Amino acid sequence: MLRDIIRKEILDNITSPKFVFTFLLCTILILVSVYTGVTNYGAERKEYTAALALNKKNLESQPNYNSLAGIGVKVNKPPQVLGTVVNGIEEAVGRVAPVNIAADPNLIDSKYSSNPVFAVFGPLDLMFIVKIVLSLFAILFTYDAIVGEKERGTLKLALSNDVPRDRLILGKAIGGYISLLIPLLIPLLLSLLILLIAPNIHLAGQDWLRLLLIFLMFFLYLSVFFSLGLFVSARTSRSSTSFLVLLFAWVVIVMVIPKLAVIVASQARPIPSVHEVTAKKDAFLQQIQQEGQKTAREWIQQQQTEAAKDPKGFQDRLRKYIEDLQQDLTSQIDANNAAIERDYQLKKGAQQTLAVNLSRVSPASALTFGSMTLARTGVDEFDRFLASVRSYKPVYTKWINSKFGESINFQTGEMATISIDDMPQHVLEPERLSRSLLRTLPDFGLMAVMILVFFVGAYASFLRYDVR
Repeated sequence: MLRDIIRKEILDNITSPKFVFTFLLCTILILVSVYTGVTNYGAERKEYTAALALNKKNLESQPNYNSLAGIGVKVNKPPQVLGTVVNGIEEAVGRVAPVNIAADPNLIDSKYSSNPVFAVFGPLDLMFIVKIVLSLFAILFTYDAIVGEKERGTLKLALSNDVPRDRLILGKAIGGYISLLIPLLIPLLLSLLILLIAPNIHLAGQDWLRLLLIFLMFFLYLSVFFSLGLFVSARTSRSSTSFLVLLFAWVVIVMVIPKLAVIVASQARPIPSVHEVTAKKDAFLQQIQQEGQKTAREWIQQQQTEAAKDPKGFQDRLRKYIEDLQQDLTSQIDANNAAIERDYQLKKGAQQTLAVNLSRVSPASALTFGSMTLARTGVDEFDRFLASVRSYKPVYTKWINSKFGESINFQTGEMATISIDDMPQHVLEPERLSRSLLRTLPDFGLMAVMILVFFVGAYASFLRYDVR
């Protein structure tokens, strides 16, 4: 009997105009989004490779280490291959982090800054389609699943044939969910084929696992709205009322709660602006530079007598003094910037954590944060990359300061030609899957709990539902 109910529900759904429309629209949107993601990733890889070569050429073309210390080195953030599916904040944040002896590293040159029109419309990725389009279709499939049959009289007829209510609601739920997944599964399989045959896409074993977990999160997200639709349909007496209630719930869940959470967090945990933080760092930098110049002049004046007696020895001592002074000044700047940044990051982290926890009441936010974490295109990956660049800065400044002191010829005032063969390189280790999965467990758990609550609510409501 259960099998017959499931079969009937599937046949009723797949032969309806709404299924055909859903299938065609989902297929077009999903394939276009994946194709666009693959194309953009290929362009970003070429741009990343060209940027590395250009940065190296620019460093090698500098006339001396003084000039090299001034321009610093640019660390480019590599594009993530799973950004083809979940774009995340990859286009919104910068792609380059300049590292020099003075300023604190920050990401610049985002895609939005180079072409602001992209910020108007945002990316069309698979997560956006599932979060917005398919969740609406889940409502469309379920708003009249119970109440619609009551209005048509078929529900009363079915129950008059000794069909148990528990089997009927279970069969309708399974059949309806399968009908909803068909427009998603077939385009997803075609998308996997595109990722397999695309020449510039190379997915490692861990990437495939991440992709499967992202797809699992998509299915759970749709299940939340599907079970919510069943629950509301079993609690209303008119299909129009059910549709309006579900549409209102969708707007609150998908649109209102995530934005409201950010507003509440910004008011409850205020943080200083980036301009205030930068101004503090710049003020200390100017102070240190003035003190360093004054200290160097005083030392040279004190060494005038020794310089006249032993010019060569004075040059060696001056070279060592400048190297030590430069390193000391750089250490003071780094320590001050680190203290300011640490305080700022603590406040920003508290605000960000509050916003995330508040917004996770919405499954849309859980889907957003969870899928971006698994795709390594979210805020946590951005913070991890920036932290690695800031850890690299002291290593680079120590190297450039040592080269700066060694290369000065005090007799001619010239500096030796640079060589970057021994320059330390920035390395960013990819985050392990276990670490990413640990952070997404609350998102998986939240959606699973919502599915269970809504389905149990629908099941209990249907057992007492008035079919007259």
